[in-house]
Amino acid sequence: MSLIKDKLFDKEKEREKYFDVSKDLYKKGIIKEDTFNDLKDKYKFSKEHDDKEKNDHEIDI
Repeated sequence: MSLIKDKLFDKEKEREKYFDVSKDLYKKGIIKEDTFNDLKDKYKFSKEHDDKEKNDHEIDI
């Protein structure tokens, strides 16, 4: 699970791939709902902060 959590903070393409993997694991009953919800929260947090970082860089230029 730590690998998936780490990848959810990676580049957008990697993040999407690993979130899809986590959804598949949840649908197949391999991970529990609370674990999936934790991964989903990390995914959303990562996406939100990714957008803010891009905006900050654009202002600096």
